[in-house]
Amino acid sequence: MPILTDEIKAKIVGTEYPSVSEEIEKGHMKKWAESIYWPDPPPPLFVDEEYAKKTKWGGIIAPPTYFTALGRGGQREAQSENQIETLLPPARVGMNGGNEFEVFGVIRPGDVITSKRKIVDIYERTGRSGSLIFTISETTWTNQKGEVIGISRGTGIRQY
Repeated sequence: MPILTDEIKAKIVGTEYPSVSEEIEKGHMKKWAESIYWPDPPPPLFVDEEYAKKTKWGGIIAPPTYFTALGRGGQREAQSENQIETLLPPARVGMNGGNEFEVFGVIRPGDVITSKRKIVDIYERTGRSGSLIFTISETTWTNQKGEVIGISRGTGIRQY
């Protein structure tokens, strides 16, 4: 018997998380670059002011997927997840089913980046281990000018 009914699906799909905005700090950008390129040094465009000034960007920029480190507002995530959890029985296990990223612009120190996340789909499959519910979310990242700098799509999997 399916866990996910049409009624529950209708209540979950379209759920929007509160948006989160934050100002980008140069030190955080540099630490992110160092962490994702470790053990090698990051490209100078991301950490060396003098080098970056001579590029077409005119200054340091964040690595392309930096926006994924932003807007995680723990309370925001917990609120919306609790909303979904009240509609579904407790899962035995939760997993990350993968992520996709589209990058449209660059992030610079001092930018204000806003994330807006929503549930775009949810569906159920039955496997050897039982029922699996897949939740697809999409987050749009915009800068202070209203320009979309990135979109990420994530799949969450609940095993029952």
